[in-house]
Amino acid sequence: MTAALDALVAVADAALRGTAGERARCDAMRPAMEALLSAADPIPPWAYEPFEGEAVGNLLHADPDGRFHILAVVFPEGTSSGMHHHGCWGVIGYLRGGDEETRYDDEQAETSRHVWHQGDITYLLPDEGEGWHRVRNPGPGTGVSVHVLCRLPADHPHAFYDRSTGEVVPFPFVEVAPNRWRAMLT
Repeated sequence: MTAALDALVAVADAALRGTAGERARCDAMRPAMEALLSAADPIPPWAYEPFEGEAVGNLLHADPDGRFHILAVVFPEGTSSGMHHHGCWGVIGYLRGGDEETRYDDEQAETSRHVWHQGDITYLLPDEGEGWHRVRNPGPGTGVSVHVLCRLPADHPHAFYDRSTGEVVPFPFVEVAPNRWRAMLT
């Protein structure tokens, strides 16, 4: 753990104990995420690494009460998440590189497209219709973002939209190596 990461954990814990509403909780976490993104050593060196050349979520913290977790999400250049849904809140801060994020409504129609850069922060707020999205790293280089997400990785409500069939299917996080998680189709 780093000092900036410890501070983000403490603020997330406090927000979940004393703040009502997803947006208000995310807003409460924002200053700690901003501080982490501007810290000299925000996350451990191993957390910047992809897994076997592919995207991965490197687990930085798992709340002992199961309310949230923090991942360093690593997307090598040219990789994409596919269209997926987060069933509860999240705060995302861009640490290195960037992502093109496309958001969708509950009918899987595109609602917005934005390129996030180092230092940017965004939220996932499914209660406000902001749960569906796709991220893609257009490059150059590997993108690394820090995600504070609801629940623990194995319990995070996550679904995938299969464009070829039009079906929504489970897309759980699976631990592929110690503290390294991938969303995988079942």
